[in-house]
Formats: sequence, C-alpha cells, structure tokens
Amino acid sequence: MNDLNKPIARHPGRSLLLLGVFLAIAGPALMMLLTFAAKILITPWYAPLLGTLGVALIVLALMRSRSIWRWMAVVIFTLLVAFQWWALLAMRTPAYTGPVKDGEPFPTFTTTLADGSAFTQNDLKGDQNTVMVFFRGHW
Repeated sequence: MNDLNKPIARHPGRSLLLLGVFLAIAGPALMMLLTFAAKILITPWYAPLLGTLGVALIVLALMRSRSIWRWMAVVIFTLLVAFQWWALLAMRTPAYTGPVKDGEPFPTFTTTLADGSAFTQNDLKGDQNTVMVFFRGHW
C-alpha cells in the first residue's frame, strides 16, 4: 500500500492534547482529594510534576497541529503549573529562629491548655528529659 492510500488524520496529536490536559488537571484534583477527603496532609510535590508533564504533552500536541485552542491550552495550563511551582517553592514555612536553642534551658512561659487549666515550665520538671512539640493547625 502506498502513502496516497493512507487515511489522513483529521486531528493529529489529539490524544497527546487530551492526556496532557488530564495530567495537568489531575495534580490539583489529587491534592484536593488527599487533603480534604482523605485528610492526608503531605507536601503536594506531585501536582506541579504532573502539571509539567501535562504541559509538555500539550506542547507536543501543538507541534503536531496548531490551532487557537491548543495555543490557549498551552497558555492556561502553563500559568496553572507556574502557580503550582510557585506555591510549592515560595510558600514555605520560614526557618525557626525562636528563643529555644538545642541544649539550652527552656525559657519561662505560662499558657492555658485546651481544658482551661494553666500550664507552666514547672509542669515539665521531672526525672526524665522532656520534649515539647508545637503543632500548627486549626481547630
């Protein structure tokens, strides 16, 4: 069979485009599913990685066939992935620079526990070493 008898693809690269869009959307969707439904709080490194792979596939689809819709997909999903990378890298918790240092005595403090009772540094004294952990979160 020669090349003249081959059917011409109407939309070359469409599967690359659809897979790219799926991957670019899958990262944030997976992040929301894990965070809100499963209540698993981990660093969502997978979201910008999936998005970057998705944008690469969309660019490949654009190279196979150029259209305004594919150009728009490249722009929109590149902006989405750029925001994901920014959120992952720029929005970190700053390094701890508080008054407590390793090997130093714990500074004097007074606080209130959840049940309303007072808690001071004297409550930490005992025969064993004590580790105090502070959790950031919402109640």
